[in-house]
Amino acid sequence: MSRYKQPKQLEELAMCRLGDWVALQAERAMSPVAVLSQRDMAGAHAKLSTQIEYLRCYLEYNIPWMLHDSVVTEAIRALSQLLEKTKRSLGFRGSMGKFVNKMNVIVRMSEILFTKNLTVVSMDVLPKMLRSTFYSKLYMLTGIVNLNLGSLSGGWKTADMEGAIISSLKELHCLKFLFINYDCTDNILKCIANNCIFIEKLDLSCSKCITNDSIDILTKMDNLKSIQLYRTYVSLDGFVRLLLYCKNIEDIGRCDDIGRVLELIDLSYCDNKQFKLKTFVSRYATGNQLLLTVQMCPFIRSMAVFHNNLQSDLMVLVGLRDLRELKLLSCEFYADQIKQVLQVKGCNLAYLHLEHVDQIDLNALMYISQMCPCLESLTLYNCTLIQHTSLYTKKLEISPFRNLKRLTLVSKCTDEQLLFLLTNCVNVEFIHFGTAVQLTDDFIVKLLDINPLVYLKELRIMQTDTLTMLTIDRLIQSCISLQILVELESWSLLTETDREYHILKSFSLSRARKKGNSKAGIRQVKSKDFVNTSRSIAELKENIHCEVSNMEHPML
Repeated sequence: MSRYKQPKQLEELAMCRLGDWVALQAERAMSPVAVLSQRDMAGAHAKLSTQIEYLRCYLEYNIPWMLHDSVVTEAIRALSQLLEKTKRSLGFRGSMGKFVNKMNVIVRMSEILFTKNLTVVSMDVLPKMLRSTFYSKLYMLTGIVNLNLGSLSGGWKTADMEGAIISSLKELHCLKFLFINYDCTDNILKCIANNCIFIEKLDLSCSKCITNDSIDILTKMDNLKSIQLYRTYVSLDGFVRLLLYCKNIEDIGRCDDIGRVLELIDLSYCDNKQFKLKTFVSRYATGNQLLLTVQMCPFIRSMAVFHNNLQSDLMVLVGLRDLRELKLLSCEFYADQIKQVLQVKGCNLAYLHLEHVDQIDLNALMYISQMCPCLESLTLYNCTLIQHTSLYTKKLEISPFRNLKRLTLVSKCTDEQLLFLLTNCVNVEFIHFGTAVQLTDDFIVKLLDINPLVYLKELRIMQTDTLTMLTIDRLIQSCISLQILVELESWSLLTETDREYHILKSFSLSRARKKGNSKAGIRQVKSKDFVNTSRSIAELKENIHCEVSNMEHPML
């Protein structure tokens, strides 16, 4: 079967329709509940509660447990759409009482999703109107494994929320992954240690109540492998005790003083200490601290370090036998021996992130392609790409970037450098271009003639003053797997007519705005949304589809 315009699987269609069915039950319950509430408010609540309990049991009995998370996702989507539809229906002369009753029914209907089969909940992706219900009914999710409580009160009402969180966590015995930012306390940690014995990952970032005293509680969690303590009040002494007494810890998140922590352990404990850390993220590591890291944490797989050429030597990284991901910030490709590091460790690397790295020329890109044959993700962020003085003329022994799946380029570069990257990554699935990359229609045509990018699924071009509809048409014709285009609103040569002409009126193009960003929202559109002007409306109806997702900002 052709890869172009694959139909959805029956299972996916069934999940989607089941989500719509949940919203339909809420819509049908609105009128009876509204009528009953006018003469008997308590009776209306009781009737709605009875109906919710019946529907919950009905879904729990008839839906296979492994599909319950998918059903919840679709049901939340459908309920969110119903919330928006109900908001728009409130006219100038509409009854506020009836409107409130309708909204209450929709919010309460989300309770039918609370069963022991639900394993993943993230408050960040829930509509704000549904979050209060999820917070108040968490105790019912006895089978939950992954729980993201988000920022809760943002640290403003920690004491007020502590009791409710503790009462819910006491029932969540299957919990393995918990994200609770800003509002975590020692009492909450004690509850987790006593009741969530399988806990493996905790994210307590920005929780001001977490101090060195909290470490004693964390050491009682025998299965704990990952802990995020960034922007808490845990000091060097606390991190020392964490590494010494949490025997299975593999990731402590970003800790700029991790080098000093290892130095303290090395000075205070005579016996040779080795830890199971697999992730290292620091901005202030000296040469001696990096050397200690290699000696005391030999199992590191992901290394992110800010380089200071007066204090550290990157060549010590070659001692990390399991290194798979490397992120380097503020260094020079040749002067700081990045080439030599890649020459030794490049064959193991699957992820390479270079940020504010200078001296990158076409030769450097060729070296990366030859020394990192298994590379799956390459990021060049705010790097200085320069013209080469003498080109590497030796025939390339390995086909460049054949395993590359993700390419992020947020650096100014020449057409020659860009062409080398893009013509060789024939299996790439994701490409992100920053505003510094200047693309033209002629360049895109030339590129696609050489490499049609048949596996490309997502293309992000954040801003351009040169690309036109010609580029979009060529991408559709060539990139047969393309699903998403991003930020078409920032293509200055595209008029609103250009953007909307190829979109069927019955399909609304969604927008997602990055939280805290006042700029234009991110628009992501599947390639089927855009067709040649010569195609018929019938063809347009068959090919159109729209989709939205959040942009990730590359960070160290």
